[in-house]
Amino acid sequence: MNKSPIFVLVSVVLTMVSCQKEAKKSSYDLPYTDLEYNIYMGGKLAGYQKSSKTDDGGYHYSFEYNDRGRGPSLDEKVYLNDNGVIISHKIIGHNYLKDTVNEVFNIENGIAKWKSSSEQGEIEFDNNSFFSAINGSFGTSDLLIKKLLAADNNEIQMLPSGSIKITSIDNHKINDSINIRLIEFTGQSFTPSYIWVDKNDRFFGYASPWFTCIQKGYDSIAKQLEPLQKQKGEQYLKNLSESLVEIPSKKILIKNVNIFDAKTGASIPNRFVLINKNRIEKISKTEIKQDSDLYVIDGTDKMLLPGLFDMHTHISDTDGILHLAAGITSVRDLGNSADLPELKEKFNTNQLVGPRIQVMSGFIDKAGPYAGPTGSIINTLEEGLKAIKDYHSKGYTQIKLYSSIEPDWVKPLADQAHDLDMRVSGHIPAFMLAEQAVKNGYDEIQHANMLALNFLSDTIDTRQPLRFSMVAEHGHNLDFNSKAFKDFIALLKEKNTVIDPTVSIFDGMFTAKAGDADPSFYKILDRLPLSVQRGFYSGGLPIPNGKEDQYKASYDKLLEMVNELYKNEVTIVPGTDAMAGFGLHTELENYVKAGIPATEVLKIATAVSAKVAGVANDLGVVEEGKLADLILVDGDPVSNISDVRKVELTIKDGNIYIPEKLYDAIGVRAFK
Repeated sequence: MNKSPIFVLVSVVLTMVSCQKEAKKSSYDLPYTDLEYNIYMGGKLAGYQKSSKTDDGGYHYSFEYNDRGRGPSLDEKVYLNDNGVIISHKIIGHNYLKDTVNEVFNIENGIAKWKSSSEQGEIEFDNNSFFSAINGSFGTSDLLIKKLLAADNNEIQMLPSGSIKITSIDNHKINDSINIRLIEFTGQSFTPSYIWVDKNDRFFGYASPWFTCIQKGYDSIAKQLEPLQKQKGEQYLKNLSESLVEIPSKKILIKNVNIFDAKTGASIPNRFVLINKNRIEKISKTEIKQDSDLYVIDGTDKMLLPGLFDMHTHISDTDGILHLAAGITSVRDLGNSADLPELKEKFNTNQLVGPRIQVMSGFIDKAGPYAGPTGSIINTLEEGLKAIKDYHSKGYTQIKLYSSIEPDWVKPLADQAHDLDMRVSGHIPAFMLAEQAVKNGYDEIQHANMLALNFLSDTIDTRQPLRFSMVAEHGHNLDFNSKAFKDFIALLKEKNTVIDPTVSIFDGMFTAKAGDADPSFYKILDRLPLSVQRGFYSGGLPIPNGKEDQYKASYDKLLEMVNELYKNEVTIVPGTDAMAGFGLHTELENYVKAGIPATEVLKIATAVSAKVAGVANDLGVVEEGKLADLILVDGDPVSNISDVRKVELTIKDGNIYIPEKLYDAIGVRAFK
């Protein structure tokens, strides 16, 4: 979607790597060899990177990949001075969502100046800071590698802001002959970033199940690099996790606290809540005796709520801190790499700081040019039926079908899943309408645009970004009083179909131009590291001149549709498919903006989600005997939904997490 998991991952990688560019000692003197790289998404060849040196001493990079019809195509030219820092950098092409890129950096009379569609600025040049482009490729990693390795303490200042520091270098020998190093950086993202460097200090690759870029000719060893890179990152997070959790040795007493009743929507004042290990033992109107055997928390003028649910994530180990800091103690994963069960175990048993992964959804798509980037990519119906059985055997309880699935495969795939007591959800396959998918077995639909497409045409190739642009172009014409819409709503009610609208991602996609802050996150951008903030000004879809109001009206129609679903008692669950933690706060605010009362929105994010996730027996309400997954909010989100951002304390599985401490650990300023 606007920030799809792949896009978010690649954006972070490119920011890390293009903002992480390194440098070294005598490697400046080594001959520069032209290099080519292959880019893989979900193990499929998706693009390339080419690095070369020009006759006039500059550097030329070409970078391109295809992600389901999206993806950048960039051409870069870079020049360095004798100190190894960039004095000229020009990038042209288009970005991930196909908007025009024309980015320039240069030095004029001792002043560093930069300009792109999303930012511009200037500052006196110190002849040592290294420019980081917003739309940069992996190419300039070579240049930054050399500069960093040559710098004092392996740290340099960056332009426009921030700094990068190498925090560790691990030597590895692959297949007994390939000597490469894994370099860990800090300073440009919430947690350390990693790239591989060859013996000549050239960028060798980056490897993950979602996105891999590796020197051409070494493709076969990429899978060997993945676990090494993953292990390094996990060790960092494990060490950090141990410092961020408090495991009480006593019972916890939260006194004088207002409780949100997620069953009725009522606010219950001045209660005393006793937690014994990981369960709520007692809720009392009267004071519980306080003694040395109690860990006492004063809840005066604060509200205690069940831990929140994000019902649409593609979670990574680095997301856990943001989720818990935001009060999200449970998530549903709707498509991930094969190691998801391992991550679930680590989060659910508190080996890593993060929410419970309540539902693992197996991802299935048909092979082809627009196939999804992960999961089971099938060629035949029989392969799909087998994939469902395989997912079930690994503990998955849901199947997500994607855009390239053949429409006539939906019913047999859904029947197979239902026979195994698994839910079925997903995108609506291309050349199929949502009502047909529901009739053929969908229990749930992801994304509001998939509902809007039901009233456009079944001839739209929604494997491509047309599934966004057609809704942006025509969504403003949706008629909620039409017979077609009312019949569709009646079908959703009849089939008890759940809708996961992820409506907020369409705000930035339909309304933000390059240079505008993403409206889903503008409230919190000043809390993020400056280097992270930059990525939220890149804009959404290319908006044709004169159609700004039309695209905005189409987004407003999606909001109205969410309210129509609510008014007609269609079950809604709050998913984000966006930035961990903060994305859910925005989604809940937008439900209120759409016209849903705050009490109902809070119920949707707690009790309703727990029921849909199949964990209502233990979670979703503040009640004696339930698991102690709770949040303490310094405010009243019933009166002002935005107070849900003011999480002062998160309790997950009876363990205590202080959001201010969590945020501080990843360079985010806590809510004030």
